[in-house]
This record gives sequence, structure tokens and C-alpha cells, in this order.
Amino acid sequence: MKDFFTFDEVMRDFLIFVGIFFFIYFMKNIAPLSPTAIQSGETWAALTAYFGGRVDFSKVPALFTPLYDILGVLAMVLFAAVIWISLRTSDFKKQEQDKYKPIPVEKNEKKALMTEWEVVVDHVNSANPAEWKLAILEADSMLDEILNREGYQGESLGEKLKSMSPTTIGSYNDLWEAHKVRNQIAHEGAGVELTQKMARDTINRFEIAFKELGHI
Repeated sequence: MKDFFTFDEVMRDFLIFVGIFFFIYFMKNIAPLSPTAIQSGETWAALTAYFGGRVDFSKVPALFTPLYDILGVLAMVLFAAVIWISLRTSDFKKQEQDKYKPIPVEKNEKKALMTEWEVVVDHVNSANPAEWKLAILEADSMLDEILNREGYQGESLGEKLKSMSPTTIGSYNDLWEAHKVRNQIAHEGAGVELTQKMARDTINRFEIAFKELGHI
């Protein structure tokens, strides 16, 4: 798993630590393991003395008392590490499950509208005047879709706007102005003279309303 050690890695590191501890303890308390000591025979003599009955074994428990204390501390540390790893594993699994949960319908719809809106913005920022008109037509179509979702009734977008209360959003009048520009484009087509500033102002009216309605 990412971001933290696995249980196997912790056990491996723990055993390495214990091995190093015993190695140091052996060198200091039982027999030196340096190349010089081995070559001179000091190591073997110490081992013989230790295991050959010359050591007072009544003192062995006292020798291992510090070791017991250290192992007790290590056991507590290992226990805490196991608990921590278990919690992290649980968190990791929950994050993975949350990541692949089905996206609520509302979020899917809002994401789709955001994608549509990005297309509208691309059109209005184009150098092609035909795309400015297309941006307004598409924004108006988005408005119709949003009002349908909000439950407004009417055969046309104009009727749906009339069914809204003017106090529903602060940009209610701006929506009407933007919709009127759309109607001009739809009815007159190429006869409508539209500058890019006019197109951007109209798209901005749609944008403010969409944000007030909570759809982008």
C-alpha cells in the first residue's frame, strides 16, 4: 500500500532491530567478535568460559533484566505500531471505496452543464463572429434545460421565465435581456449585427443567472 509501511515491513524491521540488539549485547557481555579477538582466540576463550561452567548461572537472570525491560518496551511499541497500521489500512480502504462510489445524479448533471458551459465560453472567445451567435443560442438552450430541472412549466422558454417570480434571482431582468438577444439571432439570423463585446455581455448575463441558480 502507499504512504505507509505494511505489516510485513514493520516485522522485518523489528527483527533486524532485535538481531542488532542481540549482536551488540553478545559482544559486550559474552564474547568479543572483532577480527582481532577472533584471531587471538579471545572470543573462543570467552565462549568456553561462558558455556563451560565457569560462569555463575545464578547471575544470569540479573544479566537479562535490562533485556526484559527493553523487550517489554519494544513489545508495547510493536503493539502500538500494529494498531496504527490497522487504522491506516482502514482509512486507506475507506478512501478507495469513496473514490469509486457512484457519483450522485445531481453532481453528474452539474458536471455535464459545466462541460456545456465551457463550450459556450470557447465559442464566445473565438475570433469567428458566427461562433458568438452560436454561444448565445447554446447558453439559452442551457437556460431552458436548467428551468426544466427546476420544475418551471411552459411550452417555451419565455413562458417558463414568466412563471418565475422576479424575486427568485437578482439577475431575473438580465435573463430576459439575454433571451431577447437569442430571439433576435434565431429570427433574424445573419441580419443581426453582433459585436464580440455584445456577445460577451450577453453570455455574462447568462453566467450570473446560472451561478445564482446553483448550476455552474
